[in-house]
Amino acid sequence: MIDLAPIFSFDDQLKRFLLEDVGSGDVTTRSVFSDEVRRRKASATIIAESEGVFCGGPFGSRILSFADPLGRFDAISDGQHYIAGERLVVMEGALESLLLCERVILNLLKHLSGISSLTSRYVDQVRLLRNSARPLRITGTRKTLPGLRDFQRYAIRAGGGDDHRMRLDDGILIKDNHIAASESLHGMIARVRRQAPHPLRIEMEADTPEQALEACRLRVDIILLDNMSPELMERLIPELRAIHPDVLLEVSGGITLDQIPSLARLDVDVLSVGALTHSAPDASMRLDLLS
Repeated sequence: MIDLAPIFSFDDQLKRFLLEDVGSGDVTTRSVFSDEVRRRKASATIIAESEGVFCGGPFGSRILSFADPLGRFDAISDGQHYIAGERLVVMEGALESLLLCERVILNLLKHLSGISSLTSRYVDQVRLLRNSARPLRITGTRKTLPGLRDFQRYAIRAGGGDDHRMRLDDGILIKDNHIAASESLHGMIARVRRQAPHPLRIEMEADTPEQALEACRLRVDIILLDNMSPELMERLIPELRAIHPDVLLEVSGGITLDQIPSLARLDVDVLSVGALTHSAPDASMRLDLLS
């Protein structure tokens, strides 16, 4: 079940999305139609042109409400699978209102549904291929577009994925540049333990087996195995588990769908996939105005 509790906190961003497209008003609609025709009630539908996982209905509803407080927006549930030809949304409102916000709504739904659909493919592959009692989560990353992170990460959750850290302030992740700028890995981990806010776990990125083994000996909570081959990780992971049985292991680095069969068999906990947000194609949909 998708948690929609924070939806109204997005209002300021959604209003900016609409204002960006509208400017001072829709001069074409005002030029083409009389005042009476523009106020006339109309309806529109959004139709799927291929299968996928829907996302963005509550956002579309809010955008329409800014243009027409009396408008109606009915959509299938976020996270719901759909097929080609399925009606995803029905909108009703003044003709001018529908024409004012149609492009913003359609663009946002296509983008978010594309992310949800791609995430769902990763999640389904893992469920199909995972042969272990240890769960394997698919998470997004911070490789998001500025201003769209909350929306894009919401779409990942709608597709069945999980959250990684949202911002720099909600997780400790020691990356290669931190390590390169530090004189001593042991000293750095010790300092982090002293300085870290109490609830936060310590995660370290490891580019080599030697870094991963040292991180295990230093008892970090999570190790991110970055850009390592499945064959290398298959040999390395039993060593890591032997040193630190409770360590959480994350894999990252250009993960694609065709790599899931080889990664799903590894004894790891998380696959973090930047492609969910930076490379998901828009879902194929069209908006039809009904006469």
